[in-house]
Amino acid sequence: MKLKKIIAFIAAAALAVSMTACSDDKTRDGGVITSAEFSVTDPVTETETGEVEDVIPDESGPKVIADREGGVVQVPDSINTIVSAAPSITEILVGLDAGNKIIAADTYSSDVDGISPEICTIDFANLSIEELTALSPDVVIISGMSITGAEDPYASLKDAGVNVIYVPTSSSIESVKMDIEFLAGYVGAEARGAELIADIDRAVAEISLKASQITEKKKVYFEIGSAPYLYSCGKGTFIDEIINIIGAENIYGEEDGWLSNSEESVIAANPDVIVTNVAYDGYDFNEIKSRAGWENIPAVQNGNVYCVDANATSRPSQHIIEGIMAVAEAVYPEIYAQ
Repeated sequence: MKLKKIIAFIAAAALAVSMTACSDDKTRDGGVITSAEFSVTDPVTETETGEVEDVIPDESGPKVIADREGGVVQVPDSINTIVSAAPSITEILVGLDAGNKIIAADTYSSDVDGISPEICTIDFANLSIEELTALSPDVVIISGMSITGAEDPYASLKDAGVNVIYVPTSSSIESVKMDIEFLAGYVGAEARGAELIADIDRAVAEISLKASQITEKKKVYFEIGSAPYLYSCGKGTFIDEIINIIGAENIYGEEDGWLSNSEESVIAANPDVIVTNVAYDGYDFNEIKSRAGWENIPAVQNGNVYCVDANATSRPSQHIIEGIMAVAEAVYPEIYAQ
């Protein structure tokens, strides 16, 4: 079970590890996303003088929207069956009231509220094209973390006639909102998507207002991989963004992305608070307090070592709100835990 949780952590933490060369503002082929919003793509025409003018789109034609990789995708007339390849996608679809359309999902989606664990059986690391093709889904939604290199590993799936769309792995709150907006447009739930985005904006605004009153920032060490294989994060990750939003300072804020760190660097940084989202059967986060050489770290001396929900702080979905609040209350309970 511990191994499964470690693998799950790696899959979640790789939200940017696998995207080191392809962050949330780049395509899987290395291109740059040019638009943060989805929209109906209007055709254009050229006048006799060479000027380009807008043309009223043909409302009778198929609807297309800008995808999260800078291209366009055609929106089917109806979507009744969906295969989700990542828990963050599954959570967003459930939030968009489209969870009942998910007929199959990846194994890590089994703990998503609103989805039956019985349908979360697909191992996308060892994908069976025949298995997915047999399901005849209207669409398979693939997370960007599943894409490695320029070659499309799901080309054969598309060649088999299965509709596949990609959502690049997000590493910021803004890109999470873009994911919600795109998927809402794709499944025809624009109004619900706007509500989810508004909820995120409202929560961030409220927390930012409180954070603006903080004059002395606490130093935070966020651990996402326990000893002996320590793992943390620097800038360019939504956990670093969360730490900054709540008015604190990430001890690895000058580093980039998700990183393997050392005990020595933690001790040298002297964090005021230690937060971890490591959770698997048999693990007690209190072991952090008993690590050799850590007894003089202010966070350990003052008992400021906390464990927060792993899913809310590792999955880029609307539940990132819960992750922000959990970290905020751990670091500044006197401000946020009221």
